[in-house]
Amino acid sequence: CSEGDYDRRLKAAYPIHPELFDRLFNDWSALDKFQRTRGVLRLMAAVIHHLWERDDRSAMIMPGSIPIDAGPVQYELTRYLDDPWVPVIERDIDGVNCLPLQLDQENPNLGRYAACRRVARALYLGSAPTLHSANRGLVDQQIKLGCVQPGENVDAFGDALRRLTDNATHLYVDGKRYWFSTQPSVMRLAQDRANQQTDEDVFEELRKQLRNDRQ
Repeated sequence: CSEGDYDRRLKAAYPIHPELFDRLFNDWSALDKFQRTRGVLRLMAAVIHHLWERDDRSAMIMPGSIPIDAGPVQYELTRYLDDPWVPVIERDIDGVNCLPLQLDQENPNLGRYAACRRVARALYLGSAPTLHSANRGLVDQQIKLGCVQPGENVDAFGDALRRLTDNATHLYVDGKRYWFSTQPSVMRLAQDRANQQTDEDVFEELRKQLRNDRQ
């Protein structure tokens, strides 16, 4: 963002952040059903309407500020996809009972920026259209680029990404790339099943294994 070329892009795209245009024209436009011009116009009309109604004070309209919990916006962001994204959105991305909102409420340093929600929204914008491609999702620099505004603590968004990685059911990590999927991650399934085991179950299994080893 410190390069002069990106500064010119910011001014030319205002009030929409260039990262949002990149996701829409590079990722979403690759979908067969997504109409490059009409699809973007329909989506942005719904986004701007709801941000105006909510009196959003963001410096620009960024991936992290897209109100995916709003019905018309969510419809535009799921109607072109074959995968069942709505349950994933409601649980791990945006909505009154979603995990990011819970994490923001539990951590004031994150809640002041709505950091977890903004990270989850930015991740969805880069995940949903690339789910079945070889280069899925986003790297952490792209995620932060789609969230952070001047004067905000960048580290807070890194912390939000780590907390989502540890707790979200449908968030995957491979090297430096992060993406949401419609399938629960193997790590999360293992954690859920481990949490279902009682201490007595664990100790009994240990005793069984030790008896077998002794023989």
